[in-house]
Amino acid sequence: MMSGESAGQDLFIINDDLRELIPHFVVHQFDELQQMESSLEIGDLKEVGRLGHSLKGAAANFCLDPLSRLGMAIHDVSKLGMEEALAPLVKKYRFYLDELKIQVS
Repeated sequence: MMSGESAGQDLFIINDDLRELIPHFVVHQFDELQQMESSLEIGDLKEVGRLGHSLKGAAANFCLDPLSRLGMAIHDVSKLGMEEALAPLVKKYRFYLDELKIQVS
């Protein structure tokens, strides 16, 4: 569990109309996460930022506010060139996806 997250509570409020689409979203986002981790390893902050921006919009389309806000933070931090601050955000991205996957399964 990440600091600041509550045990026993669902992290995401999922719209019933979108619930059946979320597993497909999660699979795609795990692919994007792997790309982000690889880009971060080689110091390609422009690509990390692009992927963060993509996450922000995709998560907003599914009303997944914590993921959307995280995508915005990743995008903004990468634009500022703060490479050392990105690793914890990317780690949180993985945590959020793991939690979302559990919540919809």
